[in-house]
Amino acid sequence: MRYSQIRDMLDRVRDFHGQLADYYREISENTDRQRLRLLLDHMSGHESQLKKSLTAYEEDASRQIMDTWVDCQYCNEVLFTCQQTLIAPDASVDDVIRAALDVDNCLMHFYREVAEKANSESVREVFRNLIDMEESELRQLALGALQLADM
Repeated sequence: MRYSQIRDMLDRVRDFHGQLADYYREISENTDRQRLRLLLDHMSGHESQLKKSLTAYEEDASRQIMDTWVDCQYCNEVLFTCQQTLIAPDASVDDVIRAALDVDNCLMHFYREVAEKANSESVREVFRNLIDMEESELRQLALGALQLADM
């Protein structure tokens, strides 16, 4: 689908964060490596928080913004690519961090694509805020990785 409403895009991203939280939690439950479990638990909690933040935003956002249609020819492809990042059962902490960075960078690409295509400054601002949120997530991931390295 080339055109999509902001509401639908945010729903898909919110659901993706929820799926990612579940995915990280599942991997965490199936590993016996303590450092990896701690990292995955941190990442799962963070993804759950992002899902909650998006839910809250959608509830508070104006109907005008949420109903806005955006030309997003490549958005589905970008989001599909984000969803294809898998973590091998024998992954190292570094492998997991790389995979999480790939997902975050992919989502930022998705948000930039939407922001560039949006005709409305309000919609562009929404997606700039989402980019900021992902950049914050990258910083938190880096901090968490550093703390694990000190263990």
